Amino acid sequence: MTTTSIISLAILVVCIVLFITRPIPNAATACLGCALFVLTGVCSFDDAFSGFSNSIVVLVFGMMVVGIAMMDTGAAKLVGAKVSQLSAHNERLFIFLAGTTSALLSTFLSNTSVIAIFLPIIASIAKSDKNMNRMNLTLPVTMGAMFGGVCTLVGSTPQLTANGILSEMCGQELGMFDYTLPGAIIFVVYMLFALFIGYPIGKKIWGNREAAEIKETETSAAQTEEKPNKVKLIIMVLIFILTIIFFIGGWISTAMTAVMAALLCVVTRCTTQKSIIKNMDWSVLIILAGCLGIASGINKGGVGQLIGDAISGILDTGIPLIVIFALFVFATMLISNFITNSTAVVIMLPVALSLCIANHLNPVSFTLGIVFAANLTFSTPLANAQTGMTLVAGYKFSDYIKYTWILDILVLLSIILFIPLFYPLAL
Repeated sequence: MTTTSIISLAILVVCIVLFITRPIPNAATACLGCALFVLTGVCSFDDAFSGFSNSIVVLVFGMMVVGIAMMDTGAAKLVGAKVSQLSAHNERLFIFLAGTTSALLSTFLSNTSVIAIFLPIIASIAKSDKNMNRMNLTLPVTMGAMFGGVCTLVGSTPQLTANGILSEMCGQELGMFDYTLPGAIIFVVYMLFALFIGYPIGKKIWGNREAAEIKETETSAAQTEEKPNKVKLIIMVLIFILTIIFFIGGWISTAMTAVMAALLCVVTRCTTQKSIIKNMDWSVLIILAGCLGIASGINKGGVGQLIGDAISGILDTGIPLIVIFALFVFATMLISNFITNSTAVVIMLPVALSLCIANHLNPVSFTLGIVFAANLTFSTPLANAQTGMTLVAGYKFSDYIKYTWILDILVLLSIILFIPLFYPLAL
């Protein structure tokens, strides 16, 4: 154990504590970690802050711009309104249609934006239709967006954070659709739960409890009143379709595809610089860049090797590899209920990858398992910002635990079963 590795480990521990306790914003913690690696001489400035020029951050930024343009042109809202029209006053049908639609949208758009689209739609439907209860609809549709968001590389931030860490520690990167097959199967498991298990459970938990009144902001009210520009709407749909085609075709890098899509949105005036500056979630970009820098510092400081050597003896005890994988998945799901899902990835993935490096295990399967576990946890409204947004529907803190504990078990078992099925744990 060298002095550098001890210092690096100490910096990592400090960052983890700050991420969990949040005495300062997580974006500041991420930048502080990078700065400490430089100030202590663990790595150079270029290495520690390399995340800010990483293509993954550029990719996230580009797709966020596309999401903002979808909102500005009314394209995303139009999709949501069509879903509500097709539901025919049936709650289960609405959950299926809206949940599936939100999942599909979230595969390429920010799931936060998708949820923001559906929340006022659900509130409006529940207010005007006595057969539709807002509390029966909000959680299932919101979670649908979360399950869809984990089906592609750009669906949510934790995948991109994990990709950066995987690249830094193992020299590998996951492709745009490496998450899709297991993600689609897990989504089907979720939808079966939502329709046949979660729906009756929810009705028992909150019954006819009156949902909280939504306070629409001036912005959302303005968006409701404004009629979409048909030309811009058509252009936006075409840009979105082209973006997906280029993602699938792989003719240029995913980052360049996102950049070109974002530029087209601005050039065609589907969105504006003012709207981008106002609606962009800048803290997400800073946290992502900072976490990639922390991963670089961990790698340069030898912490990965240190952790790998320390826990590699576990495999020598005769414990089956699938049990080790299950423990990582369970631990990630547990801590993700109390810290952001990206932070959970930053905490758990370097440890798992260190184990993979030291024992010639498949880093891809462990990366997928941890990312799915971090994303698909909903037992508290603290689990992620998207789940927290559902509090506007009037849920109590205990409602989340009562509603999702069976789902948590199903997700845990699904990850343990399906990830190794497609991506073997051992190389």
